[in-house]
Amino acid sequence: MFVYSPPVLWALLIFIFSSQQLLPSVEFSALDFVLKKTAHIFVYAVLYLLLFRTVNKSLTRQRASKLKNNSRLLYLPILICLVYAVSDEIHQYFVPGRFATLRDVGFDMLGVGIAFLKKYKYI
Repeated sequence: MFVYSPPVLWALLIFIFSSQQLLPSVEFSALDFVLKKTAHIFVYAVLYLLLFRTVNKSLTRQRASKLKNNSRLLYLPILICLVYAVSDEIHQYFVPGRFATLRDVGFDMLGVGIAFLKKYKYI
């Protein structure tokens, strides 16, 4: 049961930040944009890595070897991150002062992609 705690707590942290009506910002708008989008990339890269670890540890060795052959194990954390990113943007739509954008889902998935590539030593 403990193996599920890190990604759940990290997702809760993302939820708390996206519930904020006003996020801290920098006066220079270009720098503010870069910092906020870098935060999107970072938090979803971490979420992917935590989910990957959870999926690996929660499956038995026998089931994991079968799933690795089917590549499902690789894609499950990515799919969970995508669903969570979309649900997070829907959540932000209902928070006063916040906006839901497909662009943010793209930055979230960029973080997932970077973590995936780093995990498998492509970068």
